Amino acid sequence: MLTRSPHSLPLSLHRGGLHRGGLLLGGLCLGALCLGAFACAPAEETPAEGPVGAALQLAADESGLSRDLLVAIAVEEDGLRLAPRRRFQSDDHVPVAGHLQLRHGGFDSLTRAAELAGVSEQVLVEDTELATRAAALVLAELGRALVVTDDLASWAPALERLSGLGEPTQRSAYAHRVLERLVSGGRFTAFAGERVILRPHAELSLPNLLRQALGGPSQFPGATWIETSCTNKCNVGRDGVSVDTIVIHDTEGGWNASVATLQSDPGKSAHYLIDADGSRVAQFRPESDITWHSGNAVYNGRSVGIEHVGYIDDPAGFAPALYETSATLVASIRTRHTIPLDRQHIIGHYQVPDGGQIAASSQPCADPLLSCLSSTKYGGASNHSDPGPRWQWCQYMQRLGGSCACNDTFMNFNCTTDRKQAVRCVNGSVEIRTCAAPCEVQSLGVPDLCDPIAPGSTKAYIDRVSRRAIATLVAESPVDQPPKGGKDDAPVDAPGPTPGAEATGGCAMSGHAVPSGWQGALVALAVLLRRTRRRELAAG
Repeated sequence: MLTRSPHSLPLSLHRGGLHRGGLLLGGLCLGALCLGAFACAPAEETPAEGPVGAALQLAADESGLSRDLLVAIAVEEDGLRLAPRRRFQSDDHVPVAGHLQLRHGGFDSLTRAAELAGVSEQVLVEDTELATRAAALVLAELGRALVVTDDLASWAPALERLSGLGEPTQRSAYAHRVLERLVSGGRFTAFAGERVILRPHAELSLPNLLRQALGGPSQFPGATWIETSCTNKCNVGRDGVSVDTIVIHDTEGGWNASVATLQSDPGKSAHYLIDADGSRVAQFRPESDITWHSGNAVYNGRSVGIEHVGYIDDPAGFAPALYETSATLVASIRTRHTIPLDRQHIIGHYQVPDGGQIAASSQPCADPLLSCLSSTKYGGASNHSDPGPRWQWCQYMQRLGGSCACNDTFMNFNCTTDRKQAVRCVNGSVEIRTCAAPCEVQSLGVPDLCDPIAPGSTKAYIDRVSRRAIATLVAESPVDQPPKGGKDDAPVDAPGPTPGAEATGGCAMSGHAVPSGWQGALVALAVLLRRTRRRELAAG
């Protein structure tokens, strides 16, 4: 049985020969502007591991597994970003636990982990470190059963089983992606901005990949068809009921966990799934079938359910690219059904009536956003609150060609996810302001900053950008070395970006020309101010 560890782990934890490397910006970067006289050179040191890296190392030590293998799985699962303490809701569409995202898939890793750890599934969902350690025990057990060797590539069968995916091609592709991440390595963003390092394993030979075909019966171009049985998950056909509603959900789990759960877990289904970055769409059942997605039989019978990979509690909200893909999917669905382009027919799960409290056929919740989210009369049978208060209804409805309602926003200006606009409700009407410079998020209760700009004018934008950029550069950059930045998510010991590693932009190589016009002048001014500050400090 695993014991619950304290919040802070001993500093003496073995790091398993943690590779020291990374990239340090050797030149001057201002946003996307880079001076060509500088280059990005390897740094001598990397920051010490934080709680996420330490938790993965502890899981590896306890299970006897490779720490890098666990990190690669966590990266593929997008599980590094999970908070150390999480909310448990018994009827979550995709209940996941730990950085390896234990779940109820074709192989029920969540149930098995709870058995091995001697705790409940609820405890694992709520305690991310404990769940990560339990997941390592599950993987070690699979490895023993499937006769793996010291060669990390031999873990492919165990990875396929751990995925919980329903089809051989899906399982093969999953194992292949994990091993590809091992080959490339990288530095990845974890919870609270922590960086987790994955050493590259160029020595690995990747196994043959079973290709999964796109399309099939999918009704959305480019979507992957996920073969899913309707047993205890949906109804074949709609008994003549027309589709007039689309219900928006979020999964509370990553792409792989969501696919495995929606494909195999009884009682949970949806028509579509969109990945967090908008890059992938999956379809599980045809739109002509009723999927059990809203906790209300009346709404299920007349709606299409779209799941979005994401988390209600993620302060970053949902990516602009996810909104783009979702809007394109909704436009496609509306070509096949008569769905009015308004907020009474394109709704969130939190707006669906709870048939146990009010009539199941009642209208969607139209109260102010926070009132709907907290009401026990809505959110379907289990009072779901997805996609939550950070879903940008005004931004989303604009992309669809419709409009939002005052109840979708707040009295104070709130930035849209893409930071291009700010939205508020004033005197009963929605006000949408286009920002001269990226909208700046402020603390709770304080209006976000969005300076308007007159059409055709760039002066306000230039002033705003230059003030912010120069102040940041002068006040925060150390004077004994160039400011840090650049491709600090690029693979270790690699000169440029590699598939599987995140990238944040900036200077990655020399030879970039200084932009002309006001951009070049701004860079030159920043250099001048920085040199002046250095001289002032040197003079005492």
